[in-house]
Amino acid sequence: MSCNTPCKSPMPQLSAPLQAWARATAALCLAWLCACGSVQASSTPAPPAELTRELEKPVLAGSGRLRWLGIPVYDASLWTEPLFVPERFGAHAFALEIRYARSISGSILADASLKQMQALDLVPSGRHAAWLQALTGALPDVKPGDRLTGMHLPDKGLRLYFNGQLQKVIDDPLLSQSFFAIWLSPATQEPRLRAQLLGLGT
Repeated sequence: MSCNTPCKSPMPQLSAPLQAWARATAALCLAWLCACGSVQASSTPAPPAELTRELEKPVLAGSGRLRWLGIPVYDASLWTEPLFVPERFGAHAFALEIRYARSISGSILADASLKQMQALDLVPSGRHAAWLQALTGALPDVKPGDRLTGMHLPDKGLRLYFNGQLQKVIDDPLLSQSFFAIWLSPATQEPRLRAQLLGLGT
């Protein structure tokens, strides 16, 4: 007896072991895709908790590492609000987060900071002693792993957080702007780090 229409052969049935293998393979592929999606979604780090107290929708502008004679000193990250303009950084609220790789005393940090501000010609006449005192009282001794977050608030000044806790408030907008110019001024002594923080390249 012949068929006038094409005869369709039934689909072959997989054996029980092959069915189990197919289900396991599908589950593994699904898990891999979900893992890739999670990694991609979490590639942008969340801002530190202290930033959300003062900044509106902080975003990571860039990160970089400072080295001295090839030795890592700290990793720095710049967090800004939308519409941040680097050339007018003093007019914006932002935060600089620093995670130290070496132990440094607070007095050394304060002295080095003031010297760099002087090198940029940003310390007003007659304010050297007062600014040094303010920085010395604000900057703590740090050790590897410690995190220092400096926050610039226009018309208010500097907020300093140490390992997530408020360390010091300096109500001096000019000192705050001059302090952050160490990293953000076009005349900074570390132009490569500045470019990294602003997301402008290496």
